[in-house]
Amino acid sequence: MPVDPEKLAKLQKATAKKVGGSRVKAKKNIKSEQDDTKLIEALGKLKATKVEGVEEANFFREDGKVLHFNRVGVQGAAAHNTFAFTGYPQEKDVTQLIPQILPQLGAENLEILRKLAEQIQAGRAPTELNADEDIPDLTDQKFDDVE
Repeated sequence: MPVDPEKLAKLQKATAKKVGGSRVKAKKNIKSEQDDTKLIEALGKLKATKVEGVEEANFFREDGKVLHFNRVGVQGAAAHNTFAFTGYPQEKDVTQLIPQILPQLGAENLEILRKLAEQIQAGRAPTELNADEDIPDLTDQKFDDVE
């Protein structure tokens, strides 16, 4: 039986997805909903309840950035000391959020903010703000021997 080269080329183009005698496998779509269901199940086991009245949340990072949740959902299980914040965070600089967070800061946080402002005005890079100078260095002495 004679082979028509045009028909053979057509057949080869039609089966271009075959590699080494087997078909190329399609990529699986991974759903992010699966992660949400696992989180919901874990919070359900802890008997977490929705915390009402939380409009926004700010998480301060060590590098000076803030994770800001504008609209946030909060679920908490106080007995297990577990809280879950859901929403879409925005990474912002502390200076962008200062007008909004000043009323929320306590006395000690205002002191930290004042030290930060002094360091910025002096032209120095901010150092570790929580370092207490009253804490002595560790020594080889036993705890009971030190007065």
